[in-house]
Amino acid sequence: HTPATKQRQQRQRQQQQTTTTTTTTITKLHSGLRMDKVTLVKDARPLCKIVATLGPASAAPEMLEKLIKAGVNVFRLNFSHGDYQDKKQLNVDIRAVAKKLALEVAVLVDLQGPKIRCNTFKDDGIALKRGENVVIKASEEQGVPGLITTKFQPIVERCEVGQPLLLDDGLMRLEVIKKEQGSLLCKVIQGGVLKNHKGINLPETNLGVLPALTEKDIADAKYALAELDPDFLALSFVRKASDVEQLRQIIAEAGKQCKIVAKIEKPEAINNLTAILGVTDAVMVARGDLGVEAGNDRVPSLQKYIIRSCLERGIPVITATQMMESMTHSSTCTRAEASDVANAVWDGTDAVMLSGETAVGEFPAETVAMMRQVILQAEHALGADNDLLRRFVEHEFDPAMQKDSSGTTLGFTIGRAARVIADEVHAVAFGCVSDTGNAAIRLASARPMQHIFVFSKHVHTARRVILVRGCTPLLLPRGQLPPVDELLELMDAALLQQGLHPGDAVVYTVGVPTKTQASTNTCLVRFLQPAKC
Repeated sequence: HTPATKQRQQRQRQQQQTTTTTTTTITKLHSGLRMDKVTLVKDARPLCKIVATLGPASAAPEMLEKLIKAGVNVFRLNFSHGDYQDKKQLNVDIRAVAKKLALEVAVLVDLQGPKIRCNTFKDDGIALKRGENVVIKASEEQGVPGLITTKFQPIVERCEVGQPLLLDDGLMRLEVIKKEQGSLLCKVIQGGVLKNHKGINLPETNLGVLPALTEKDIADAKYALAELDPDFLALSFVRKASDVEQLRQIIAEAGKQCKIVAKIEKPEAINNLTAILGVTDAVMVARGDLGVEAGNDRVPSLQKYIIRSCLERGIPVITATQMMESMTHSSTCTRAEASDVANAVWDGTDAVMLSGETAVGEFPAETVAMMRQVILQAEHALGADNDLLRRFVEHEFDPAMQKDSSGTTLGFTIGRAARVIADEVHAVAFGCVSDTGNAAIRLASARPMQHIFVFSKHVHTARRVILVRGCTPLLLPRGQLPPVDELLELMDAALLQQGLHPGDAVVYTVGVPTKTQASTNTCLVRFLQPAKC
């Protein structure tokens, strides 16, 4: 044989060895969930969660049911649009449909924040053509062709000639060419169709100090807490930790246990991220305004930085904005959008979010189903890729950042230990007893490939963990927990009802003794057995 022939044969043997190793890895990670190469991408339950925004296209109870069946875990109510009665009816319908399906879903109320938006238009939108002029006016009236109105009164005073105005997350661009009495004359640099209530960004304009919570936000938050009892409140345009603490005070005054999602979309928030993560319950990578404020070219690296920072501290994180934007009017996504969703999964995000795709899109249920399919394929590849996330978790975490509510690293330590044990015994799932949800979040932060069944007596805890990667809540009977042996038998029976099988290995984390509701301090392995007659 020639040297070239020998080299070719050697490469072929190496490729065969690599293929065998990869197949073995996939089988090891997924055999416990009984997923082969066909069923894995059709019938499996994704680890990464899906948040869907509701609007005119998805408000009907029939559509809510389709969305839940397609894979939605959390519904987002955007308080930038609609009125209180609409939101109240949506909330009632969500709870009714979830009860009908015997599933728990969470509700996230998204506060508008100090965002500048255009008013409505008589025909729901206007066309902006490059090179044409358009007038910007601070007014309550509707816009018409050639006139854009906004309720933000300082816009004329603050803007200067030559400064840009970005519309609809930067899709359209204007430039101020003249200041007139009570209005701005602008030239269209980049055109498009401007719809009702789209955002206006002024990246080079000094707007002064805007409040973290506007009067509208405060009123909306109080209404939502009193009438909707949401599981999450999302705070827009967070800049510093005190912004989150201000909303926390409103929640405390209402006597609610609602959790806060800090939306990271300002450069100031990036600079203050460590402090913000110290006071928030969850984070949203709000890439629309983040791209406008920081530049689209920085969004990919900022997304990774924010997600990694959340992983280091055990903070659930949502990746949002334009994830499947083309499906607003198309029955399939683009390759770039599929890659975007997959990369968010590989970054380690807990959830991915749909906005206009499900709120006003033509294919809301199909979009959710497509996103779910992409997630499953991405998670399948993640397992075959030697668990890239786990390598990050094991080698790059700073223990000083992993302190839990007790001020120790015990929660994170037990979570990592449980994940290692699960891999060694080929466990198919975790069972986690949690009063607050914190233990489940700590375990999930270790990014295991198995699902985590979270047992809790509290509905608000069950709905909190719905947002967390891999977590499925199961409600325990109210009252004092039984002794450990009885509790474990109860959980065994519940997992068998969830589709696990006798003989399956499960890793449980629990606080012992259960009588005193101790913090999670024990990790043990059980092989499921049928309930005793």
